[in-house]
Amino acid sequence: MKRRFPRARQKAIIKKFESKARLAKSVDILIFLDYMMFLRRLALEANVQAKENKERTIEAHHINEVLKKTLKTCRG
Repeated sequence: MKRRFPRARQKAIIKKFESKARLAKSVDILIFLDYMMFLRRLALEANVQAKENKERTIEAHHINEVLKKTLKTCRG
């Protein structure tokens, strides 16, 4: 399977912000999994927000309303 974002580039970006970071071989997979878990949580929170507003479809304003709260809970 072809990677959409090369490992070397991803590691270079991380090293740019954390120059002394030691990265494992599987760091790209872990970052991807964290990203997917964040998106899932964001979608669930937006769904709850839409239901509270008695709407059936998640729209951009639902996501914007829960984005800050979700980001705060996902920070390590």
